[in-house]
This record gives sequence, C-alpha cells and structure tokens, in this order.
Amino acid sequence: MAGGTKLEPRPVAARPAESPAPAPPPPSQPPQPSAPLTPLPPTRSSRPPRSSRTRRFFLRAAFAFGAIGGTAAALTPIFRADPRKSAAPAPGPVDGMTDERFDERFDEMYAGRRIQGTASGVRIDGRPLHLMRRADGTYVSVVNHFESFPTALATARAAVDDLGGTQLSLAGPALH
Repeated sequence: MAGGTKLEPRPVAARPAESPAPAPPPPSQPPQPSAPLTPLPPTRSSRPPRSSRTRRFFLRAAFAFGAIGGTAAALTPIFRADPRKSAAPAPGPVDGMTDERFDERFDEMYAGRRIQGTASGVRIDGRPLHLMRRADGTYVSVVNHFESFPTALATARAAVDDLGGTQLSLAGPALH
C-alpha cells in the first residue's frame, strides 16, 4: 500500500489446556456424637393425628356458627321493621299548619309563557321542566342547575328567564 501502514499478521498464541477438576478428598470417618441418639417412634402415615383433625373441625364449626349468628343479629332489626311504616315522616304540614312550599299549586302566565305545576312537577307551555329538590329544601332545574331557588315556582320563573324564546325539549334530561 502506498502511503499507508502495512498490517502484518501476528502469530496467535495457543491457549494452555485447562487442568482437570481437583479430586474430592478421601472420605474420613463421620464425627462421633457426644450423646447417644434415640430413635424416633414410627409414624403410621402422613395424616395428622386424630386429635388435630378434631380440633380443626371444632374451630371451623365455631367460626361458621359465629358468622351466621353475627349476621342474624345484624339483620334482625331490618326483618322486624314494619314495611308499612316509613322511617322518616313524609314532608307536609306540621301541627295543622300549612306550609306553602309543600302545598304549592300554580298556574300563571310569566313573560309570555304559561307555567303550571306543583312542587312535584312543573310544565312550561305544556312541556315538563325537570326539577330536583335538594336536602335543604330548595329546588334546582335542568335549565339552571348552578343556582337553587326556594320554591318550585321561583325555579320555573328562572327557567323561563334563562330559556328566552326557546322551547323546552320533549326528550328527557341528558344523562351525564
């Protein structure tokens, strides 16, 4: 090669042969125990002794009876309750006094729309406005569910204000 270095092959050295594994040492006498060994009693089979099976059976039965008894004790008040009596009194008048929130019935024209209904159902121009009663006694609607109102009528009026000139959909509320 002109101008370059010339590579010459180098001789490869032979690897030395591996020596065989060392032989194990010759066997020596086992160590002598300081005390004489006593032989173990012969075993009949791999099954546990009968007393162990009886104890295990007793513990399983006691656990099962405890679980059944505890469940029965917890469910007894539920089964003994009279289904005809409700746990909480129904909302309504108290001591003969009327509460206009519960007896609310209305049929009026508001902003050119006819609002009809009760506390349990409201219609605007004959189409249902879905209301939800909150735990504090106020109402929210699907039209304005960010603000609560003290009565169903106030909720319907706010819905009319928010709807403007559009109609309520006849389809139910969107599930989300």
